[in-house]
This record gives sequence, C-alpha cells and structure tokens, in this order.
Amino acid sequence: MFSYLLDSDDAETAAIARVRLEIGDTVEGAGVLPDGGNLSDEEIAVFLTQYANDVALATAALAGVLARRWSVLADVTVGPRSERLSQVAQAWERQAAALGGGATFGSFVLSPVRVDGYSENADA
Repeated sequence: MFSYLLDSDDAETAAIARVRLEIGDTVEGAGVLPDGGNLSDEEIAVFLTQYANDVALATAALAGVLARRWSVLADVTVGPRSERLSQVAQAWERQAAALGGGATFGSFVLSPVRVDGYSENADA
C-alpha cells in the first residue's frame, strides 16, 4: 500500500509520509526502487518500529536498503548513450551515511551481569 499524507492525524501515517518525503518517494508509480516502484507503507513501518519512530534513523536505514537494491544493477553503455546505475547505489550509500550520523544498523548483544546475594556462586 502507498500513502503520502503529511498532515494526517494518525501518527504512524504521518511518520511514513515524513520518511517518504526524506527519501523522495512521494509520487505513486514513480518511486525510488530500481523498477520505478514505491516502497510499501509496511516496509517503511518496519524501520520506524525498529528505530522507535525516529524518522531520521529509519530514513538512513532505508537509504541503506535502497543502496543494496540499486547495487545489483550494472552500468550500461550502448553507443554514445550510457547509464551509470552504480552511481545511484553510491548516492544512496552517501545519503545513508549522512543521515545515520555514524549509526550502525546491525544488531548488538548485551552481556548481563548477575548481582544479587548468589552472584559469587552463579558460575559454580
């Protein structure tokens, strides 16, 4: 599904629209995907959920996704005409880095430490 309602009263719909505005995915059927399609609301919502509705981080993560989707396309030259599709992937990579501010979009591990009356015997 595609929606672009910046003035929506629904917080999720408005956040999705703000992400679309940031990545330039605002016209249905003329989107940011290599085939000209748009990201679905559901795809954008996944990243908003993952980054606690932080539009900037969700946008940066989606820019990384778009860089990977564009990276599989080759540069094409036919006679005097050429299309450098790899430059599109590089542009998305730069946007992801700029928006992410050095944030990493991977997972992390916390190592809990047990502190209670039995801590000294925890490993025994």
